[in-house]
Amino acid sequence: MESAQDKLSRDVAKALVTNPGASTADIAATAGVSRATLHRVFGDRESLVQSVYGWLLDRCDQVFDEAGIDQGEIEPALDRLIEHCYPLAQSYWLLTATPRLEREPEIGDRLREQDQRLENFFARAQAAGVFRPDLSARWMAYSFGGQVMSAWYLVEDGYAGELEVPRLIREATFGGFAAKEK
Repeated sequence: MESAQDKLSRDVAKALVTNPGASTADIAATAGVSRATLHRVFGDRESLVQSVYGWLLDRCDQVFDEAGIDQGEIEPALDRLIEHCYPLAQSYWLLTATPRLEREPEIGDRLREQDQRLENFFARAQAAGVFRPDLSARWMAYSFGGQVMSAWYLVEDGYAGELEVPRLIREATFGGFAAKEK
């Protein structure tokens, strides 16, 4: 069951993704709450954006943790990551739309840690012979993020259903990264 705080953060994130430059009044209207509620919960607009992005990063950490990308078998971890990565698209998009967030020390550090975790996962997959050794693990991590974001756009624009996302990402990942049979 989603908490009231998580629902509000999700609704505010969606409002920011829809319109990164939205006023606090517009964000409140889209989220279905009053400006006073937003101010009481988050403070000023800058704090709101940072708080919601922190919430999105928490969700990303949770997906990485639950997928088990830091240890264990590669393919089951990748399957879990693919199955649960779709909600992370909001954080990729919001960062793209708000690049100054990377310059916030806490957010920037967390982003770099998450990038490193994903890069390490792809490096482990290369070492295990699951993925091609001729591609950089960093490129694979960034490409994976791009695939997640692209799938989100497809769903948002009505060209694919959310249930199709794991298959699309799985096909792109294994079609482009998989070690070639010899």
